[in-house]
Amino acid sequence: MSHLFRLGVILVIVWLLLSGIYEPLMLSFGVISVLISLWLTKRMLRIDQEQYTFFVTISLGKFLCQLFYKIVLSNYDVTLRVLGIRPVQSTFITIEVPFDNDVAKVLYANAITLTPGSASIVLSDTTLLVHTISEQGAQDLAQGDILNIMPKQYQVKTIENINQ
Repeated sequence: MSHLFRLGVILVIVWLLLSGIYEPLMLSFGVISVLISLWLTKRMLRIDQEQYTFFVTISLGKFLCQLFYKIVLSNYDVTLRVLGIRPVQSTFITIEVPFDNDVAKVLYANAITLTPGSASIVLSDTTLLVHTISEQGAQDLAQGDILNIMPKQYQVKTIENINQ
C-alpha cells in the first residue's frame, strides 16, 4: 500500500508541475487521472507480482548529467548532418548488452534512443540492435560511449570483457 501512496504523491506533484493551471476543472482532471493511474497500477500488481526497484543514487544523478551532455552533443551533430555540413551515413549496429537486470537493459536502450541520431530497435537478452545516423555514432556505441556512463549499481561487466 505504501507503494501506491508514494506513486500517488509523485503523480500529483508531476501533474501540478507540468500543468501549471490550478483552476478547479484542471485540478479535477488531475485527480481523476491520478486515481485512474493508481487503480490500473493496483490491478496490474495483482496480475504481475514482479516488481523492479529503481534506486535513486548519486551515480544515477551523475548518469543523468552525463546523458544530458551527450544529448546536447548529439543534437549538435545531427544539426550539422541535417544542414549538410557533415554526411549522413545511416547504419545499423548490434551491440552486446552486458546487464542481467531487466531495468538496466531498458535504461541502457532508452539512453541510446534519447541521444539524437540513434535509436534502439530490438532488445534481446544479450544484444541490442541500434540504428545510427552516422558511422561515427555506431563506432562510439561499439566502444561503450553510453555504457561507460551507466549508473554504478547496474554495471555488471567491464568493457574489456565485452570486447573479448
